[in-house]
Amino acid sequence: MNTVLDWLDSPAPERGIHYYRNGEWHLRDYADIASAARRTAAFLHANGVTKGVVSLLIEEPETFVPAFLGTMYAGATPSPIASPVTFGGHEAFTEHAAAVLGAAAPAAVLTEERLAPLAAEACAKAGTGAPLILPDPAGLPADDGLAARPAELALLQFTSGSSGTPKGVRVTGDNLTANVRAIHGWLGVTSEDSCSSWLPLYHDMGLIGTFLGSVVAQIDLWLMSPVDFIRSPARWLDCHGRHGVTITTAPNFGYGYATSRVRDEDLAGTDFSAWRVAMSGAERVDARVVADFTTRLAPYGFDARILTPCYGMAETTLAVTGVRPGQGARIVRPSGPLDTGAPVTVAGSGTLGTDRPDDPAGWIASCGTPVPGTTVDIVDDDGTVLPDGRFGEIRVAGTSVADGYESPDPAASEVFGADGLRTGDAGFLLDGELYVVGRIGDSIKVRGRKVHAEDLEAALGTLPGIPPGRCAVALGSRDGRSEAVIVVEAPGDDWLDAAAGVLRAALDSTVRVTLVRSRRGTIPRTSSGKPRRRLLWQRAGDNTLTGDVLHRTHDGDRPERATTPGLDGAAA
Repeated sequence: MNTVLDWLDSPAPERGIHYYRNGEWHLRDYADIASAARRTAAFLHANGVTKGVVSLLIEEPETFVPAFLGTMYAGATPSPIASPVTFGGHEAFTEHAAAVLGAAAPAAVLTEERLAPLAAEACAKAGTGAPLILPDPAGLPADDGLAARPAELALLQFTSGSSGTPKGVRVTGDNLTANVRAIHGWLGVTSEDSCSSWLPLYHDMGLIGTFLGSVVAQIDLWLMSPVDFIRSPARWLDCHGRHGVTITTAPNFGYGYATSRVRDEDLAGTDFSAWRVAMSGAERVDARVVADFTTRLAPYGFDARILTPCYGMAETTLAVTGVRPGQGARIVRPSGPLDTGAPVTVAGSGTLGTDRPDDPAGWIASCGTPVPGTTVDIVDDDGTVLPDGRFGEIRVAGTSVADGYESPDPAASEVFGADGLRTGDAGFLLDGELYVVGRIGDSIKVRGRKVHAEDLEAALGTLPGIPPGRCAVALGSRDGRSEAVIVVEAPGDDWLDAAAGVLRAALDSTVRVTLVRSRRGTIPRTSSGKPRRRLLWQRAGDNTLTGDVLHRTHDGDRPERATTPGLDGAAA
């Protein structure tokens, strides 16, 4: 059986991973990485670990790579745990890690020296025993001719938890091999390509889309940490403008952040003409953000046609659909109600990266067509397939759909049906291309049409004074009445009147609205940075959401402008 480990037997010469460390790039070739992986497997065997799940609490990319591959080589199932930097504090992280360990029931927890105290605390809370601490590379045992024995369960990938408690997705060896091949087929990867990434390796997009996708193809990977990217996004762009790297992927936030932080002197002398794939996934694509990115880099050879929005999730291993490289991505603005089963009317269209809408609200970027081996349907509430151009739930089938959840709740895996995976995402197909509107549970009906939280967040995020990504909207119903809770992490209130105007235009008097100004870090987020809207809704309901209520509408009352600390009564 072909596996993602086959390359270890004959690693490509003079190719490998360029790690960004101490301000410089350092190459470790694939032969060296293969040796480190085999020796890590020997280390696990020496500690009695030959099967079962191995939870990986490792933040440093140069340590994570051989640990992940070595776990697979040893016959065990790797299960990465999110980095501590994604949580609000020490206690929040150890609680999360302990919950993940409780669900994973690992045979071992593998960590690095720097994170050993946190790992030990999480293990103690979960009752899993002391973690194994990886020694320095020189301290790893010889592999003594150890042969690869990959487990049937190739990966236990915990979901980011945007719609509830994180669950472990059971990714088989066949799933993983199929999805990596599908990504290669979709992108047309050849030996002439190379890839850059700053995405975290514990998350499916960074783990499978860039890391495994690169090592299986044996192409050069330029790998930096998310923290390094935040410090210097110009270093990421340098991969493409100075080193000729051809492929990358990032969420919408990454393109916007790079645009705002890169300086003219950073771009001087760069040439982006070799860059042929710029994927965008994990969150909604903002056409204005992408247009600004293209405008900034176009004088240096960047071509908007390389922009390739995509759609995927842990439950499908990773990739589901994607725009074909070089094709250019379409953007559309639907009009009228988006109701299940109803036809979608397109009031406007354009090209991503070329056209910049005056108002980004309501504009949706195509996520392309299904990757090889995958089919996508839009279905109604009963699971009946809807024709092209109709709105409903996205259902996915194919060789990459995972083998259910590892969860204490046996009902959790019911979304994995004989006809495919019910994703819980709403969208439509148009001329065979997928457009993703948002989570089904994150919407309410207003005047007969559905309003999605993502649309409101996009509109509010364009207002002066509201920093990008610092707004979250939770929608739902209490006491039989629709309600919207909006949290803005921004100082002052100069943005308040404009925000109230956006909400009035999108909602009506039947919807109770509470707008809260809070400190940065108040919005609960998943390990990949998405707002946890259900948790936000819960906190508003039980009055544990902190902040100042600046705007509130009551039953039948006119909106009031307030500066009252706390949320007492705000979500009654």
